[in-house]
Amino acid sequence: MNKKIYIDFHCHPSMKPFGKSFNNSDTKGKNSPNFKKNNSLFHKKKTNPISKLFNIVTTMTKFTQTDLQTLAKGDVHVICAALYPVEKGFLINKLKTGLISDALSNLAMGIGKKRIDHVQEHRDYFADLEMEYDFYKQLDNQVVDIRGKKVKYKIVSSYHELENMETTPGYTSIYIVLSMEGMHALNTGLDWEESNCDEQEVLRNLETIKNWEHPIFFVTLAHHFWNELCGQAPSLSGIVGWATDQEHGLDIGITPLGYKVIDKLLDNSTQKRMLIDLKHMNHKSRSAYYKHLSTQYASENIPLIVSHGALNGRRNFENPVHDHATGSQFLDGEINFYDDEIIKIVESDGIFCFQLDERRLIDDPKNIKKGLTRHKMKFNQSQLLWRQIQHFVEVLQARGYTNVWDHMAIGSDFDGVVNPLNGFWTGEEYASLSEYLVKHASSYLQSNNCPLKGKNRITPTEAIDKIFRANALRFMKKNFSQKVEGVMV
Repeated sequence: MNKKIYIDFHCHPSMKPFGKSFNNSDTKGKNSPNFKKNNSLFHKKKTNPISKLFNIVTTMTKFTQTDLQTLAKGDVHVICAALYPVEKGFLINKLKTGLISDALSNLAMGIGKKRIDHVQEHRDYFADLEMEYDFYKQLDNQVVDIRGKKVKYKIVSSYHELENMETTPGYTSIYIVLSMEGMHALNTGLDWEESNCDEQEVLRNLETIKNWEHPIFFVTLAHHFWNELCGQAPSLSGIVGWATDQEHGLDIGITPLGYKVIDKLLDNSTQKRMLIDLKHMNHKSRSAYYKHLSTQYASENIPLIVSHGALNGRRNFENPVHDHATGSQFLDGEINFYDDEIIKIVESDGIFCFQLDERRLIDDPKNIKKGLTRHKMKFNQSQLLWRQIQHFVEVLQARGYTNVWDHMAIGSDFDGVVNPLNGFWTGEEYASLSEYLVKHASSYLQSNNCPLKGKNRITPTEAIDKIFRANALRFMKKNFSQKVEGVMV
């Protein structure tokens, strides 16, 4: 296997092109093999000084970050692509429907007005999900010529296919593992607090997903708005947070239907278990899920996943003090994760993937050091991520763990509604980001104040390689497999 690869555990390559496919009735839901068309997974909307400045000022991202061209150029050869039926709460918001609401939503998400109209009007999240799944299938394993360079993507059904990744010179393959963000996709939460889904329909839809040709590796149970399954954490800020209403569900735990969905997701009787991603669940729901695993699945040690998250630096929800100075400037709140949850994730042999969203990594942008040069800017911005990594390993070291580097990865959330780290705008900058993190790790490991001991004192390059590649591959090898004719592959 070519070691010069990067892995992204959570991104949305289809959000913009799938949305733009609705611009014309002839292209609706169609994934174009022409990379020049904006309804193609291969279409790249480049960054430029104006779009970067617009992002810095508004925190909104209009350029593409994980299109197939960008991933190929950035050596991001494996991604977990999140299927996501856009929630109505984004588009039927405090401004209600109309031109102003549509313009704001399109500005935030870059999906196009016709897509917004469709989301506002439809009554079936599951049909929307199936359409996006089909969007990926249409060009699966088909070669696209991009100005003389051959690129293709392959939807992966098991880790076995990653062991045999193609590394042919001049021929780039992107391997896509499918995940899902938000179980409203089962057709729940259509009407906020008045929602009243059909339980049998929900469970039938989940059964359909579990029998898809391409398995879903993991799902987030919650997302931004109430979905009748569990409560969500506050997650939106800025102009988007101002215009939307997340209130209902913030103080609710897992519902009876939510437990039924959880148990069906985790059912492994036919080797089709779908793991549950903790991201976006509020703390009440996360605590209930931990308890459910400890009582109903005690003998299995089901791994905990955070596919795109950050730490809040606090000991736990009940006693939110800072035990480590590293966490003093982290964003507070339950959308981010507590120190005691780091321990739970590691104890379950799970994985925590850091998202590349500035708003999640620090409490106040004013606390980010300013830099007059591009190098200084990238150094300071990468330090936001480094401090999260440092906090993670120090929490584990303080409790005597000897594998402090083994449970972290990258889940950028690129092409979602994120504000990327300045200087690391897209998947094309992963190599640069990893190089800056190696510099931070080197300074840290050479410092007299570094508390790491024994097996935890590995080389900076090995530490960062684990985060960008090795840990994700190990996790998928253990947990992403299919049973074929009685043999696990």
